[in-house]
Amino acid sequence: MICFVTSRQSYDQLAASSAWPPAVLWIAFGVLDPSELTNLRASGLAVTEFTSPFDPSDLAEMADALDTVREHHPGQAVWVDGSVAA
Repeated sequence: MICFVTSRQSYDQLAASSAWPPAVLWIAFGVLDPSELTNLRASGLAVTEFTSPFDPSDLAEMADALDTVREHHPGQAVWVDGSVAA
C-alpha cells in the first residue's frame, strides 16, 4: 500500500503502527526534517516529499496532491492520514 501523510501526527501514528514500514511513503512538504528523510531513505524506504507546501484542509489542494500520488502509483490503494482514500 502507498502511504501518504500530511502531518507529523499522521506520520508518528503510521510509524508506530503494524503498517510500518510502508512499501512507499509520500510526505507533505515540511512534515519531516531533512535528516529524518535522509535516514528513512538510507534504511531503504522509498520516500517522496512534496516539493512545495499545500493546505490539507483545502479539498482542492488535497485532491491535487492525491492525484499526484495516484499518477505515480496507478491502481494501488493509497492510505492517507490513517484511512484508505476512495
